[in-house]
Amino acid sequence: MANAARTLPRTERGLQAYLSNIRAPAERGWLALGDGLTVCLEPSGAKTFQARIRRQGESNARRVRIGSFPALSVADARKKLADMKSLAREGRDPALEQRRARAGIKPVRTLADLVDEYLGRREGVVAAKTFRLESDLLEGVLAPKLGARLLLDLAPVDFGSVVSDYAARLKREGRSSGTNANKLLAVARRMFRTARGWGLVDTADPTAGLARPAKEAPQNRVLWDGRVLVGPDASVNELGQLVAALRADPSPVQASDSTRVALLLTTMLGLRALEACSLEWRALDLQPQAPALTVTTSKTRAGLRTLPLPTAAAELLRGLKPRGAGRFVFPARDGARRADHLHPESLSRAFARACERLSIKGASLHDLRRTCLSGLIELGHEAVAERIAGHTARHVLGRHYDRSTRLEPMRAALEAWAAAVERARIAASEE
Repeated sequence: MANAARTLPRTERGLQAYLSNIRAPAERGWLALGDGLTVCLEPSGAKTFQARIRRQGESNARRVRIGSFPALSVADARKKLADMKSLAREGRDPALEQRRARAGIKPVRTLADLVDEYLGRREGVVAAKTFRLESDLLEGVLAPKLGARLLLDLAPVDFGSVVSDYAARLKREGRSSGTNANKLLAVARRMFRTARGWGLVDTADPTAGLARPAKEAPQNRVLWDGRVLVGPDASVNELGQLVAALRADPSPVQASDSTRVALLLTTMLGLRALEACSLEWRALDLQPQAPALTVTTSKTRAGLRTLPLPTAAAELLRGLKPRGAGRFVFPARDGARRADHLHPESLSRAFARACERLSIKGASLHDLRRTCLSGLIELGHEAVAERIAGHTARHVLGRHYDRSTRLEPMRAALEAWAAAVERARIAASEE
């Protein structure tokens, strides 16, 4: 039976000294230290802090071990007891939380805890650009507003308020039409979905059911050539203008030779920016009979593919420095820190500068990929356009059974597109 708390010293220092000097009892006994904290005294001399805690929703209290004296002081035992009571009020099991802590599993109680754990596990696993975007939005926007809140207390209205306020701020500052707020909502949803899969949270997703605050128009821009891809004005030949400028010597486009080849390769093969920039010499087969290119770095697994090189593309690559010059076909400039190869953002800026000098309005680098694939379909090569794009097949046959390379059909398609690009260039040069 526990002794009454009033028979013990009233100060923490006094209790510390009392427990240090108390003799071991002949039989197990308990000392009540107040506020539900007790010390179990063993005949062996061991002294253990304990408490009886009842979780929210439970009818019976359970005895929970807090720690051993003197490794744990009286003051620290009271702090741990307060934390355990807080967990119990949330409906959590303090004993289970202790076992997880001993196993090295970090407790995730607040949104800030979840953000830290999520980003810690994502770093080095996802692409650097993706991780940077998630870090900026979660640590820079979401955590300052809701980081201190308990996950159990968060509701959709809390996230909805943060997202809508962020969208309004972006519009006021003229930084975007608010579409970055859509990314904030998407990243928060991904965090909760992934954390549930990891077993970090078992609460309902507070972002579920929230609508995106900004309307996003789908991107559908292509560069018209007036023959294969005909715009509202059939005389417009943007594709020819661009290719003529990239291939001219001297070029009116302010870009290095390798950057211009990267842009031309993107135009002729429909590559993603990262696929073109990270191209390696070892992934090229430039033999005259059947030149080919293997994509070794891509956004998706389906993007890792081998593409036949049209003759014009193979000639461009042969004109660059020989294989012994380095690993990458398009190396980064001296002193670059972000990557050893040409960075996709640098390629995007080079394309933007070229469009500005040529008065091509509203085009982005990804539009070159859309232009190529649209051109392939217009030329009647829809059957291989998906394979050339590096997209996952949409039907069962393609996903599970079709393992053909389709190199020759793809070669014919890409040669036809390269010929169309060359005709557009000649037409633009003659104007």
